[in-house]
Amino acid sequence: MNKIPVIVIGREFCSGGAEIGHRLALHYNIPYYDRSIIDKTAEVLEISKQIVATHDEKPFGFFEFTSLPYRDSWYMEDPSALLPIGMRVADAQFDIIKKIAEDGPCIFVGRCADYILRDHPSVLKVFIYADESSKIERAKKLYGLNDKTAKRIINKTNRARANYYNKFTHQKWGDRNNFDLYINAGAIGTDQAVKMIQYYIDNLYNR
Repeated sequence: MNKIPVIVIGREFCSGGAEIGHRLALHYNIPYYDRSIIDKTAEVLEISKQIVATHDEKPFGFFEFTSLPYRDSWYMEDPSALLPIGMRVADAQFDIIKKIAEDGPCIFVGRCADYILRDHPSVLKVFIYADESSKIERAKKLYGLNDKTAKRIINKTNRARANYYNKFTHQKWGDRNNFDLYINAGAIGTDQAVKMIQYYIDNLYNR
């Protein structure tokens, strides 16, 4: 019987990465983790889901350090509380990803999972991208945006993801050298992308 790996999917915004991940999870009957990581992170940090979502896959800036409670804080039972909330969210998410991956095959979308699980004994790293026109059309269909707004949001989201990934991994976001499969879903469509990954897992991964 073929062994199913932990599958991590990096993706450009509106490239179809989340859809592909969902469909692979259904096909292999394994857990899927994307925005559900937000809920788990909120539980671990004991903060609201809204706060976690605000910092999810977004780089923290120097300005966050200006509001840290250093005054009269020579000793704290939990020193991590002094860290910027964006850093605390990222660290918690990375720990959650590692722990979940220990339980067996599953799918993670984004959140530096390819880097976090780089030493995992059984992981398949996939990056999904698409040409600009395909991403714009997908954004218009999913979110009801016009071309100009779709393009702006796509570029802004991808810049944030790149900055976040680069900051925490010291690697370049989307670098094909960091992935086993690098798929242009805009060119071949999500149906073929799913089939390509399935074929790789069923016929090549376990060799």
